[in-house]
Amino acid sequence: MPHSFETIRDEATGAVQFYLSRLYHLVTTDLEPFQAAERSVVGGILAEEMGLGKTLEVIGLVALHRREPSLERTTVIENGEELLGTGATLIVTPDSLRGQWVSEIQRHAPHLKVKYYAGRRHARFDTEDDLRADLASQDIVITTYPTLSSEVHYATKPPERSRRQERKYERLGSPLTKISWWRVCLDEAQMIESGITGAAAVAKLLPRINAWVVTGTPVKNDVKDLFGLLCFLHYEPYASWAHIWRDLTDSHKDLFRSLFGNIALRHTKQLVRHELSLPPQKRFVITLPFTAVEEQYYSELFRNMAKACAMDVDGAPLNNDWSLDIYETDMRTWLNRLRQAALHPEIVQRRGNGRKLGPMRTVDEVLDAMLEQSDNDIRTELRAVLHARLVRGQMLENGPRVKEALEIWQNVKKHASSLVDECRLEVGVSLKELRASRQASSSNENQADEADAGSSGDGDLDEAEDAIINSRVGEARSRLRHALEVLHKATFFCANAYFQIKSNLDLTDPDSEDFKRLQQLENAEYDEAQKIRREILSEAHGKAMSLINRLERQARTQDFAEIPELVSSPVRGLESAPTLETLEELYGVLNDQANLIDEWREAVIRLLSQTLIDEEAEEDIIVYVQALRAVVADRQDAISGLENALIKHETRVAVATAEEGDGPAPEKLLALHQLRQGAKPSSERHGSLRRAIVELRAIASRLTDTTGGRAGAEREIVNRQIRGIQANIKAQTKAATALEREIDRFTSAMNARVEYYRQLQAVSDSVAPYEGSKDEQAVIGCMAGEEQHRKKLDSANAKHRYLLNLKEAGTQSNEPRLCIICQSNFITGVLTVCGHQFCKDCMRQWYRAHRNCPMCKRQLRLTELHDITLKPRELKLHEDTATSASQEANKGRAVNSNGIYSQFSSEKLSQINNVELTGVSFGTKVDSIVRHIMWLRESDPGAKSIIFTQYRSFLSILGAAFNRYKIGYSSIDQPTGIQRFQDAGIEVFMLHGRAQSSGLNLVNASHVFLCEPLMHTALELQAIARVDRIGQKNETTVWLYLIEGSVEESIYNLSVKRRIEHMGKDSKGKIKASAFEVAEPTLEAANTLELEQASLTRLMSKDRNAGEAVEAADLWECLFGRVTRRTTTSAAVDLVDDE
Repeated sequence: MPHSFETIRDEATGAVQFYLSRLYHLVTTDLEPFQAAERSVVGGILAEEMGLGKTLEVIGLVALHRREPSLERTTVIENGEELLGTGATLIVTPDSLRGQWVSEIQRHAPHLKVKYYAGRRHARFDTEDDLRADLASQDIVITTYPTLSSEVHYATKPPERSRRQERKYERLGSPLTKISWWRVCLDEAQMIESGITGAAAVAKLLPRINAWVVTGTPVKNDVKDLFGLLCFLHYEPYASWAHIWRDLTDSHKDLFRSLFGNIALRHTKQLVRHELSLPPQKRFVITLPFTAVEEQYYSELFRNMAKACAMDVDGAPLNNDWSLDIYETDMRTWLNRLRQAALHPEIVQRRGNGRKLGPMRTVDEVLDAMLEQSDNDIRTELRAVLHARLVRGQMLENGPRVKEALEIWQNVKKHASSLVDECRLEVGVSLKELRASRQASSSNENQADEADAGSSGDGDLDEAEDAIINSRVGEARSRLRHALEVLHKATFFCANAYFQIKSNLDLTDPDSEDFKRLQQLENAEYDEAQKIRREILSEAHGKAMSLINRLERQARTQDFAEIPELVSSPVRGLESAPTLETLEELYGVLNDQANLIDEWREAVIRLLSQTLIDEEAEEDIIVYVQALRAVVADRQDAISGLENALIKHETRVAVATAEEGDGPAPEKLLALHQLRQGAKPSSERHGSLRRAIVELRAIASRLTDTTGGRAGAEREIVNRQIRGIQANIKAQTKAATALEREIDRFTSAMNARVEYYRQLQAVSDSVAPYEGSKDEQAVIGCMAGEEQHRKKLDSANAKHRYLLNLKEAGTQSNEPRLCIICQSNFITGVLTVCGHQFCKDCMRQWYRAHRNCPMCKRQLRLTELHDITLKPRELKLHEDTATSASQEANKGRAVNSNGIYSQFSSEKLSQINNVELTGVSFGTKVDSIVRHIMWLRESDPGAKSIIFTQYRSFLSILGAAFNRYKIGYSSIDQPTGIQRFQDAGIEVFMLHGRAQSSGLNLVNASHVFLCEPLMHTALELQAIARVDRIGQKNETTVWLYLIEGSVEESIYNLSVKRRIEHMGKDSKGKIKASAFEVAEPTLEAANTLELEQASLTRLMSKDRNAGEAVEAADLWECLFGRVTRRTTTSAAVDLVDDE
């Protein structure tokens, strides 16, 4: 009985009346068409779980099930086309697995002939028949999905078109569709799940007897993905009638199950465990602490996250109307940043949170960046404090408290002067570094010229270093400018205060010496303020004057673009006369337009050459430059016939704005626009020079008389005119281009003047009288704001002191320190702003009594104390309870009954920790992975490892570390990375979450390093399955690295909890190795369930720079779960201690 049909019988006689398909909405008495359709489907879906040898099954099928020899190399008629019959199997595979297929066939069936088909464009055969014959003579032909996509235009027939003549050349076709294949196999067939891609379109057209879909993950998103597989299998009517497929998936789930139960074959490791003898696999979780630098960086990032998400650092909302819907996006973004920071700070910096130039791969580079940012924070808060004091002084001036205001301003001036001196010194140092860098770069270039040009890498580094130093110079100048602005305000306000005190008869007698003294002080302060103002404006003034002086030099020498005069030839013929008369009129208009351009250029130069004191001309300059740009565009239009749409739009908007009385000099702009319109050639009446050439060439083509009569003479005239016009076009285009460059220079000079006036206005506005409230309440509020900034400044200073302390301590920054109060080592302590360290308990008691530093006795505020944590570098290892517990219950693997800890002792972990790395540190996680791999060289010689992370960018940092320590590696992103991993010198293969690694066989590796815990177990199983599969001969080990005290702990615990739930267990409290008894079959069933339920394309975030996608309901637990757990644990410890 065909699928979905049922028999309807007569109730009385029991005879068959008809057959009913509720799915097809069909009643019939003839089942033959449906039975024939099902018989035509030969093959099916091979959907074995990852690692169960789908490749070997296909190779075995090819070797054992051959086509009848009599049917090979014969002509087969199919759908009216002649095809070449063959016993070959065509295998379509992802490009990354092509080499793996070839090597597996050579290893297990070396007698089979194999050929790789790279595409029609790469075929090297004299005729189509030779190419087809070569492919048909193979046992296996391998091609790839990209190749299949590129064949789509060769594989499909061209549409029928009516033609005047028959084709001269027959269109080339794809040989893949000209052969009747014995078998076609699509490996990793989930890549055509939509059924509408180019590869899917060609796959459906491939003539074949048997068709097989090979995939361990037939469903990527949902069951609708299976539609593409049925289309390839030609399973009718589903492949042709989309509404039947929709009904099948939506309303007939039982028929869906029976359909795929018939055509699909799937085994899981749990089902065939008794048939397998895979080596045992151990899983370990290694927790490690941050370095002190990384701890500081991560903690700062975590505090910023909490602030951005309106929560405290324990995850409690800071407002009553807090909602996950509002902060979901922010929480997801910050979770991603924190996960990146746990790997390495540079990954976060690449997202735009820090400096843009220079690498941050080593811990020292991270610390330098943090010091740089900390220094900027101190300067920012200091300016904020000084600004608040200046405003407070303004509130007190013009009244009896003006002397109090003067005292405030003098204090600010003193601080600002010191700040200016520091910034000047910094600018000098930066300029010195820049000069030294350029001198060294110049020296290197000279040496490179003398030596062989071997590599350009050093030059690239020099350029990058030069860019970094250039950036530092710019930042130093910017800081100096900000400091000068504060100093200018303080100086100007002091002058105001002297004036107010001098002018107040209640405070100063006009005839007294004090009056004269105040007069002198006032003048001196105003003079100093003017001097500072000039320095602030010096850069903008210098740039503007440089451009103005350049224009003046050009004006003196008349070094401007010249517009050649257009002169028409008086010689013309009868037929060419109308065109040449129109052209002569166009020449006249363009010459008049050239005079207008010269007039406007002179006006612009005159206005731009005025002194910077004259600001009134700025609007006239703007409208003249705009008009010049428009009229030159008109000229280009008249030459080439091509309209500048951008200039046209800008002009239209400017005119409309001016007509409303807005914009710069509206009346002037409208007057210039009217003059421009009067000088503009008409496109309808005059056309263009290019059009004149087209018309003259048409006339020349009509003049066919070659006897030397009138036609011949006129054609000679026309050709001479064409050559003349072409020369004019060339000269006029060159002049117009030169005019555009001139206008660009005018624009630069104009913008420089405008920028100077903008800065001048900003400086003037900064010393404008205070317009706000000046009552006592306002003064108190201003003082409160000032106090807030002062506290932030104290905290910033304390943090900076700590970072400097880390810089000085170097590699010993994580070692415990001695507290001079209690004379014992401490891990948790306090660093004062004066640079002294004490354990936290001692300092808490001391500060309550003395409020100063126990060492130097400096008075301290609470905000000047910085908490520090000194965690020694120590690896901790415990068995992954979700996956390795109770290995004795495993019947399919050879398990050591002594357990995991006896196989990997704490001494061995200590050996890894003690591997010495010379040179720079790349961070806790990178250094630990490097140590581990170097340890494997000694403990497991020849062992290869896979490193997996969800972040592709982290692999580049690992690559830099591997290069530094001479560890050979290849990557999934390298064109020959998979092949290179077979080399003896390559120890590591790097894989990331976005790589298409399904089907990849890496059984030559025996260690898998998971760089971070993942919420979606299916992602890490994709990596682990590369080694835990048929063909693996060695015991395998999975190492999961996570950072203690980071979001990685929360994610790991949540992930373990989910896996326990899949195994039918409950997770209560903190997970311990002895808490669960999980048999290997149960674990494998859970893994299978995880893979089957996961939508692989939705596991990763849509943001290409982000990692895995995390559900909204899990965000809080991922961010703050470790905080809650730590608090609970601490409470439990205190309770135990009390008991």
